[in-house]
Parts: sequence; structure tokens; C-alpha cells
Amino acid sequence: MIMEEKDMKLEYVKLALDMVMMVHTSTGKERTLKEWDFVIKEAGFARYEVRDIDDVQSVIIAYRS
Repeated sequence: MIMEEKDMKLEYVKLALDMVMMVHTSTGKERTLKEWDFVIKEAGFARYEVRDIDDVQSVIIAYRS
């Protein structure tokens, strides 16, 4: 996920992971939090939370109600 504030700690690793994702999928896309908000709500979820973990990815937990 593209975060508004830059976390330079793992920036190069995140960029490499993005490139791998785009190579292995024909429609791979990195999304901003605003874009994820739209996707999650359009899918029918009422709310969600984003949890940062000690890794290059974040975890999104979506709730139906």
C-alpha cells in the first residue's frame, strides 16, 4: 500500500516487491489508502483497519458490519 508518509527504512525492499508483483501479474497495481477505502466499501464491507507489521506489507482487516 502506498502510504502518505514515507518510511525510508524499507523503501528499496518495497520498491523491489512492487516490481516483482507487476512482473508476475498482468494487472498488478499498488494502491493508496484512499483507493483501498473505495475498493473495500464497494465490496460491501462496513469498516476496516490497517495494521502495520514489521515487514514491507501491511495487513488490512475488513469487517462486514
